[in-house]
Amino acid sequence: MRFVLVHKVVSYLMVLASTLSLFASGELHPLTPLVFLLGTLGSWWAEPARNAPGASERLWTLGTLGLFAFLGLRTVQGEPALLQGVYFLLCLTLNKLFNRRSSRDYLQLYVLSFMLLVASTAIDADVTYGVQFALYVVFGTWTLILFHLKREMEDNYLLKYGDSLQGRPVQVERVLNSRKLVGPRFLLATSAISLVVFLGSTLVFVFFPRIGFGLFFKKQRPGIMMSGFSDKVELGRFGTVKDDPTVVMRIEFPGEGRPAAEPRYLRGLSLDHYDGTTWTKSRPQKEKARRGDGGVHVLRPELGLAGREVVQAVYLEPMETRVLFGLSPLHAVAFQDPYIKVPMPGQVRSIQTDAEGDAHYEQTDEIAFRYYAYSAKPEGRPQSWDQPLGAYRAALQAAGEDASRYLQLPAGLEPRVAELAARLVGDAATVGQAVDRVTAHLSTDYTYTLDLERDSTLPPLEDFLFVQRRGHCEYFATALVVLLRTQGIAARNVNGFLGGEWNAFGQYLAMRQGDAHSWTEVWMPDGHWVTRDATPSGVDRMASVGLMQSLAAWTDALRMRWYKYVIEYDLNRQVGVFESVGRALKDLFSGLRGGEGSGAQRTRDRTGPLPQGLIIGVLVAAGLLVVVWWWRRRRAATATGLTRHPGEAAAELYRLCISTYARLGFTRSEHTTAREWVAALEARGAPQPDLAREVVGLYESERFGAAPPNPRVRARLRAALANLTQTPSESRP
Repeated sequence: MRFVLVHKVVSYLMVLASTLSLFASGELHPLTPLVFLLGTLGSWWAEPARNAPGASERLWTLGTLGLFAFLGLRTVQGEPALLQGVYFLLCLTLNKLFNRRSSRDYLQLYVLSFMLLVASTAIDADVTYGVQFALYVVFGTWTLILFHLKREMEDNYLLKYGDSLQGRPVQVERVLNSRKLVGPRFLLATSAISLVVFLGSTLVFVFFPRIGFGLFFKKQRPGIMMSGFSDKVELGRFGTVKDDPTVVMRIEFPGEGRPAAEPRYLRGLSLDHYDGTTWTKSRPQKEKARRGDGGVHVLRPELGLAGREVVQAVYLEPMETRVLFGLSPLHAVAFQDPYIKVPMPGQVRSIQTDAEGDAHYEQTDEIAFRYYAYSAKPEGRPQSWDQPLGAYRAALQAAGEDASRYLQLPAGLEPRVAELAARLVGDAATVGQAVDRVTAHLSTDYTYTLDLERDSTLPPLEDFLFVQRRGHCEYFATALVVLLRTQGIAARNVNGFLGGEWNAFGQYLAMRQGDAHSWTEVWMPDGHWVTRDATPSGVDRMASVGLMQSLAAWTDALRMRWYKYVIEYDLNRQVGVFESVGRALKDLFSGLRGGEGSGAQRTRDRTGPLPQGLIIGVLVAAGLLVVVWWWRRRRAATATGLTRHPGEAAAELYRLCISTYARLGFTRSEHTTAREWVAALEARGAPQPDLAREVVGLYESERFGAAPPNPRVRARLRAALANLTQTPSESRP
């Protein structure tokens, strides 16, 4: 392929790579990618002449100034300044693509592409940016190397004649159109430089101290605003998100691996007041959660975990209501990794809890983040579940207002609702029997559906119980709470997630919007809340099968790793990496000394940051091996006279020729070309001008004409230069 064509292709690839993440972010106008790509394609065929700017360039300049004024006005009107800057950079890039006359224009084009790459870091931090960065490094390496060669050739040939095509002693187009300068081997070899860049940047990224914590910058991880969770939830709202596959949180289980297959209720928000259509909190006031050792915020101290906790590392997307989720029952939450023993600076977010025991967090941005949830392992139903119904009602009355608010009923509730509940409870002797009878009736005699039909003349609950007899989880949870309350049994509505899908590629549990769920919690006199779910079992919860679903799971796992190991790599995780590497080395040496291997076994059993540390250690070792191999190879090549550029030996001989004649008094002016210098030597009576002419001819043929190296000729000329002297008959000017 011709040199000039390869340079043009890689330059365009570099520019396009700098815009990949911008266009994939969805932040720009939908027509922007199409307009830019069409403009880039059109500029490919526009080859401006090497002369003074024409009318087209003046039009581009006026249009660019007009766009700058328009974007500035939009910024003043409140539009995001960063996006307006991106639009202006894209316009400047198109301007340069259509008006690339000289090396200076290409250099400005490369600077604009780098500015677009930098802008992408603030607009899109998704895994797409990682792909863009990798492509940009590879294409940028090719482009800058070829650009250097092109400019060096032009500087040598056009030093005196400038951009004019008239009177040049050597036609530079012939060299630039040569097919021998650049080939597949050249591109593969230069790609190795990209590998060195990646290894170097990885080492800096891993070992350079992380000082972020949101003080100097904010990680722009994209978040989604999920509907369905709010302090005020209308009956029927969850039905609008059941078919949405968007992942809202990803949950890892350090030290546990894949969780058990039983129903996984991820508790979030509990509501106690129902007015006939809407659930709210009767006591919305919040107070800061008590903070214990290691930055752990205790929500329910009465649980007394005592080593029975299930730890979850939750990666949460922002929602309308700032609620923290965890497996039910949720005991405590924290922002610091429980496996890192080194004290870390305090985190910026604070945890609050309300009268229902729900965990809320403070956050002024829309950035997803990670936290740790501590939940108690389920122990089955408490002993109070078998308490006589009369004794339960007496204990509820003795508990006072704190428990009686869970008996609240909407005004104007039809008597037939309480009659239905009394008929279902019947002669139940214990509170557990009463709850199970009502739950069984709803889950067996009613149908689950997302296609709701409504009789607007009736309240939603009465319409569900006596007319439609079908609905989704919110209707079943509401019905169970209200029916139990009519019989003196305290209960509340709980919103969260149920089920989820285990991602085998990333080893985490993915919760989607479609997994949003409502269920019921029943109050017990001993302070426990018992979970009961009246929604019929066996409901299709978006089971994922097939190639497309596997591909989606793999893509989400890749995105999770990108967020975990790149976007959210902070001082906390950096310390974890160092601890993991040290622990792995300690276990390795312990095994070599014949130890019992308990440390290694613990390392294999826990799924903390150790795999990351081992992978990074392997990468660092591999990078050092590559650097050592490259250095030894370079040193050997230098020792044998072989250099990277095939014409470098001829250039060295040319420089020796210049210095030799300068020693004899025939210096070369800085602005004199090689052939002009030879002509000056002849005019000034220098010794053996034919020798200088032969050296220059060899230099031009090997350096710019792609002629094969000729070591024998170089050796002969080097010896002749060594013997060159000024004869007595020759006079210096």
